[in-house]
Amino acid sequence: MTGTDLRNLFENRKILMIGVKFYHYNEEIIRKMEAYGASVSFFYERDTSPRFGLVKFLRKGNTEAIQRKHYAGILEKIEGRQFDYLLVIRGYKLEGAFVEAVRKISPGIRTILYQWDAYTTWDCDYRPLIPFFDSVSTFDYDDSEELDLPYVPTFSTDEFRSLTHKTPDYDLFFCGNYTYPRYLFLEKLIKFAARRGYRLRTKLVMTWKYYLQERWQGVRLDPALISFRKLSKDEYVDHFSRSLVIVDFTSEGQAGLTMRSLDALSAGKKLLTNNHNIFREAGVGEGQVAVYDPETLDIDPAFMMPQQYKRLDYSVDRWLFSVFNIDDR
Repeated sequence: MTGTDLRNLFENRKILMIGVKFYHYNEEIIRKMEAYGASVSFFYERDTSPRFGLVKFLRKGNTEAIQRKHYAGILEKIEGRQFDYLLVIRGYKLEGAFVEAVRKISPGIRTILYQWDAYTTWDCDYRPLIPFFDSVSTFDYDDSEELDLPYVPTFSTDEFRSLTHKTPDYDLFFCGNYTYPRYLFLEKLIKFAARRGYRLRTKLVMTWKYYLQERWQGVRLDPALISFRKLSKDEYVDHFSRSLVIVDFTSEGQAGLTMRSLDALSAGKKLLTNNHNIFREAGVGEGQVAVYDPETLDIDPAFMMPQQYKRLDYSVDRWLFSVFNIDDR
């Protein structure tokens, strides 16, 4: 894969992209496609207004009606426009009728679905969507094997492949969005680091709304372990570069690798994770990764010795080339 290959793929192409509201990753994908000559029209996969959150909370996830209205609004906005590709990342509550409607608006369009969640771990099973797309791929090993879909890992942004390694200020760096299992793991990680004398930097982020919902439902959280402000991209890269080992906590039921893990492999850093599937990736260095049991959380002290490893290619370029070059089903 070269820049020429990607320019041949995207130059003068018009792309309708529907994606997840998740950090800066949409912007990275769009920036790359536009850099190779594409014109991209982007829409979020769901209504992002406060109304959506209220409906989801009060009706306990019953968001089908509001999502149909959201997707109908997208169709109205693209009426009369011709696209070469439809790229959907995840597609919360998306229905096959939407894909068929896009085909009517843009005859000959190629439709691509990419999943960076396992179908068992969120509230919208994507399996019924598979027949409506020309190509479907997933980041999850289990989904790939069970559903006979191509496996394509997610990506790491360019900063990590060219990261300057600094003298570590932290032995362990753990960063992520709040879930209760992740919170319980953080409590154990803090105690583990204190016992070993490791310098630990953590950032577990949640919104005030989510915090109040958890309190309302009787979940008691230590505010000292939680942040209500996300790290900026530059702040995250800075903490990452000054850390010896990157700590990953993969959610139960997910076989695919987190972006945090791919950041570590892209930067040639050590990784501490609970996901055994990391060893299925080609090029992982000997001694680069340690897998822990979240219940016991113990690792060989020898793992904490400084060492740098080969930087692996999990770039956005590689991801785009893989996803767009999967043969039609």
